[in-house]
Amino acid sequence: MRMTSTALCLASVLLTAACSGGNSGPTFDTADQDKIKAVIQQLTEAFNAKDAAKAAALYTPEAVVMPPNKTLSRGRSFVEQYYTSRFGEGASELSLTPNEIKGSGTLAVAMGDYRLTLAPAQGPRRRDRGKFVWIFRELNGTWMIDGIIFSSDFTELPPA
Repeated sequence: MRMTSTALCLASVLLTAACSGGNSGPTFDTADQDKIKAVIQQLTEAFNAKDAAKAAALYTPEAVVMPPNKTLSRGRSFVEQYYTSRFGEGASELSLTPNEIKGSGTLAVAMGDYRLTLAPAQGPRRRDRGKFVWIFRELNGTWMIDGIIFSSDFTELPPA
């Protein structure tokens, strides 16, 4: 009896969800994908120009950056500090390839691959590659980066 009641309740919830035809907000289409690709290109250009302020301006005020083997950066000013630190470590020559961009309403996710040169003052110069997941949020008609997490395909080199 209890199992039947639970099943009926679950069926009712699923039926209600399936039949709700309410407005789910703005649609996400290829124009939005193109705008997000443009933001990714702007970030690549700012990074390769070593312009931390310009890179951070592409993020929402409460954005989060979660890099491998580093502490989380939250908020645009800390995102700018993160980029300044990366440039100080010799990070350069970034290339980003978004393999998939999808979204719903004012939220989107981009997943793909990156390539990067690391040239620390102490240690060998090397190429890095890895993958990323970025969350984008549309604020006042502008797509901005709201969160990123990425990881290298290589292990971190021990300190020199």
